[in-house]
Amino acid sequence: MKKILPMALGLAMSFAALSFNAVADDFDMTQTMKKMGLEFRQAAKAESVESMQEPIANLADLIQDLKNAEHPVEKSELYSEGFTKLRIAVENVESHLENGDLENAQQALREVDDLRIEFHDRRNPSIWSRIFG
Repeated sequence: MKKILPMALGLAMSFAALSFNAVADDFDMTQTMKKMGLEFRQAAKAESVESMQEPIANLADLIQDLKNAEHPVEKSELYSEGFTKLRIAVENVESHLENGDLENAQQALREVDDLRIEFHDRRNPSIWSRIFG
C-alpha cells in the first residue's frame, strides 16, 4: 500500500500537468488571436504608412507563431491553409506599405479581414450550416 500511494500520486500529478498543458495551449491560441485582432484594429485605424507598419509587422509575427504552434489533428489542415493565406495577404499589405501606398495597403487589409471571417466560419460552422449544408 505504501508503494502504491506514491505511484498513484505521481500518476495523478502527471495527468494534471497534461491537462493543464492542453488548457494552456488553447489559452495561448486564444490570447494570440486576441492580440491579432488588436493589431488588425490598430492597422485599420492607421492614418499613415508609418503608423500602419508596426501593427502589420506584429500581425505577421503572430501569424507565424500560430503557424508554428501545435494544433488538433482534425483541424491542422484547415489551420495551415488559413495561416498560409493570411501570411500571403499580410505580405501584400507590407508590399504596399514599402511602396508608400497607404490606400492600397488599406484595401489589401480588407482581404485579411475577409479571410478572418471565412476561416472563423469554417472553423466553427453555425448549426444552420451543419443542418442545411
